[in-house]
Formats: sequence, structure tokens, C-alpha cells
Amino acid sequence: MKMDNWEDDLLNFDYSNPTPQDNGSRNVEDAIKREEERSRQLREEYERIREASRAEKQQQAYQQFRETYQDKTPVSEVNVSRSAKAATRAARGAAAAKAGKAAARGVKNVSGFYKFTRFLSIPYVIALAAFIASMTIINVLPFFWWIVLIVVLCLLSAIIVAQLRKFNIKKWAKVLATCMSLILIFVYGMGSVYALGTLSLLDNNSTKNENKVAAISKEPFNVCMTGLDVYGVIDEQGRSDVNMVVTVNPQTATILMTSIPRDYEIRIPDFDYATDKLTHTGFYSVDATMHAEEDLLQTKINYYVKVNFSTVKAFIYSIGGIDVYSDYEFNPVKRPDWTVKKGWNHMDGKQALAFARERKAFEDGDRQRIRNQQAVFEAMIKKGTSSRTMILNYNRIVSNLDKNFEMSFSSKEIRSLMKLQLAKNPKWKIFKNAITGGDGRMGTYSTGGTEVYVMTQNPESIANAQMLIQAVLDGKTIDKDENDNVYVVETEATDDAA
Repeated sequence: MKMDNWEDDLLNFDYSNPTPQDNGSRNVEDAIKREEERSRQLREEYERIREASRAEKQQQAYQQFRETYQDKTPVSEVNVSRSAKAATRAARGAAAAKAGKAAARGVKNVSGFYKFTRFLSIPYVIALAAFIASMTIINVLPFFWWIVLIVVLCLLSAIIVAQLRKFNIKKWAKVLATCMSLILIFVYGMGSVYALGTLSLLDNNSTKNENKVAAISKEPFNVCMTGLDVYGVIDEQGRSDVNMVVTVNPQTATILMTSIPRDYEIRIPDFDYATDKLTHTGFYSVDATMHAEEDLLQTKINYYVKVNFSTVKAFIYSIGGIDVYSDYEFNPVKRPDWTVKKGWNHMDGKQALAFARERKAFEDGDRQRIRNQQAVFEAMIKKGTSSRTMILNYNRIVSNLDKNFEMSFSSKEIRSLMKLQLAKNPKWKIFKNAITGGDGRMGTYSTGGTEVYVMTQNPESIANAQMLIQAVLDGKTIDKDENDNVYVVETEATDDAA
């Protein structure tokens, strides 16, 4: 060995340019490599530990910051944060609006179904507006019902129109909205047509009236019901086969039907109070009939309704038939193939007409016919004035009655009565009374003095009818006994006055 101290050689060795010379040199080189490897590992471990320590310190610092300063954020920073969020939302809204405009500009790229639904919203709105306008004009619905209907239709329509016009709606929702809109367009259209048709019907069949009451839904009134024994349009003249004075008091919901036999002895004021049979007044005019009944009953008749056989058949058909109680079992002369059973019978228009006209099957003839006519009329009133019938059969009634009746009620008065019925649905108390008389023969104005059968007047029966009519007009209570005889109920005030 040239050097006794090998450590000195190792320290003085030039590591940058080692030159192996012998085995000793190779050992040194290996030692150097091992030392470099160990130094590298130590540096890597040191860096790993330092990074871990730094991350842990950062986490601890962040946690301490949150615990210490989270609730003490300066207002300026909060406002900046809120402004940033608002700006973000605004940017998103602008992007959505831009996308919507782009979609609108790109309608050509949308399917035909979506284009159709967008177009369908226009006729839907038009149909809705027409329906609301027509229902406002006809004015038959109670105020509360009308407000509820308007609110429901507006809310429903807003949803339907939104579904129809937007492009980013799912297809099943658009299909549902389309079906509903088509159904409602049909309903709106039919409702508008029937509303305007009702106005036309009432106006065409109404005549001027100077005897009307001020408020028909509040004041009592008398109606002359006259039925002619002819078919066809109401302009045809004929004998007054059915004669009835109907007294109505809306406040007490009372109806009194006073029937007068067709052959009853009367005076005709229009012809200098000439004596005749009531049925003959139908040949002259409905005014002649009204005036004769006013003279007989000593009361003012405010309205009239003139019908014929065609009217009765059409109306009963329109309301789906009526249920009538018969006191006898018989076969009407006009319908020998049909048997009327004693008790309740469901009748169509033809059957009800044959039932009301029959008199030969009964011992008391015309008197029983009057009772049957009253039974038919009562059934027609009960069925026709029910809210269910008015709603479900209204259009059929309107279409079938055109040119089949004449009245002195105005269109507005009829609609007021309809509104009263729909709003309050009063339970009408219906009473029936018939004037009686004796059998006789005498010359009449219409026969030129030739004697014919006439039912002579019964002053007692006439006075009772006058008293009952006035009681209903005055709002007094009437009732009937076990024999169906109508009488005025004596009140405590009446007893005290007596």
C-alpha cells in the first residue's frame, strides 16, 4: 500500500472523474454508489415528510379559520359573494332566453305536431272568449256559480295554453293538453250556440205585455194557460181545450192551478160581455180568453202561455217523459192499444196527451178530464223545473219548442226565473183547484143563438176560487185536506183579528 491511511485516500479521491486502477478502486466506487443511493432515499423521505407536514398544517389552519372567522365574514365579502351568485343566475337566465329565441327562430326544425299545438292555442282562446261572452249575455247562472266557473276556466285555460305553446314540454303532456283543448273547444262552441239559440227562441216566441210585474222573481203573478186542440205551429187557431189560471208566488214557493172546464159559461168583455162557452174564445184570440177569465175570477192576469198538442208532445219528449198518477184504469179513445193502469204511469208525449184528453171513459166526464189535465201539468212542472233536467235537457227543450208556443213573458223574465231556480232550487208546493158548475143548454155568441151544451156557473165554486187565488197572491199559506180540497190556513194573526 502506498498510503497507510486508506481513509485519507477516500477523502482525497476525485469523485467527479474516478479512474479505476485496481481492486481497491472498484471497492471505493461501489461505496460511493451506495452512499449516493442512500442520500437520494433520504432526500425523498425528507420531501415526503415535509409535504405531509405542510398539508396537515394547511388543514389545521383552514379548520381553525373556519371555526374562528366563518361567522365574522366582512359584509363587503358577503355582498361580493351575493353579487357573484346573482350574476351567475342572470347569466344562466340570459343563456336560457337566448336558447328560447334560438328555438323560436328555429321553428322549422321543430316537428309538425309541436307546430300544430302552438297554432291550436289561438282557436282555443277565441272559443273561450266567445263562450264567456255568450254566457254573460244570456245571464242565467247565479252570480256565485258564474264567478266560480270563470275562475276555474281561466286557471284551466292558462295551464292548457302554456302546455300548447311551449316547445320544451314533454310529448305526453302536449298530447294530453291537445285532447283537452279539442274537447273544450267543442264544449265552448256548443254552449255559445245554445245560449244564443235560447235568446232567439225566447225573443221569437214572446209578445209585448203591458200587464207584467216589476220583478218576476220576487212578486206574485197570474198566468193564463190556454191549450188549443190543434197540431202544428202555434199560429193555428182552434178551440181552447185546456184552460187554467196558474197563480205563482216566488216568495212562498207556492203554485195554485185553477182549472176552468172548457164548456164553462163565461162573459166575453171583448164582445160587450156576450155569453159564450170558454172554449170558443180560442177562435178569437188569446186576449179574449184572458179577459173572459179575468172577468170570471175577478183578478188581474199578468201573463199568458199559449200551447197546442204539438207543444205538449215536444216538451214531454224533451224532458224524457213524465210520471203521472191515474185514479182509474182505462184505455184512452185516442190510444185504444194502450192501457192506463191505476196508480203511477210513465208516459211519453203521445200517451200524456191521450190521457189528458180522455173524458168518455169516466162517469163524471169533463170533471175527471180536468183532474187528469192538472196531473199532467203538475208532472211537467216538477220534471221541467228540476235543476238536473234544466242542465241535462236544456238544449233539447230549446230546440224542440221553437214555433210550438207563444207567451207574453219577456226573454229577460224567463231567464230571471231560470236563475232563481238554479240559485235557490225552491221546493215548489203545487195545489190544484177546479171550478165546478151544473149542466145546461143555452144559446151562445159563437153559435149565433143556437142552443148548445154549457156548464152553468156555480157562484159558490167561483167565490172559493177567487178567495184561494187572492190568498196565494197575498202570501198566505194554503193546504189541502184528505180529499185534496184546497183551503187557506188560518194564522194566529187572523185568529186575533177575528
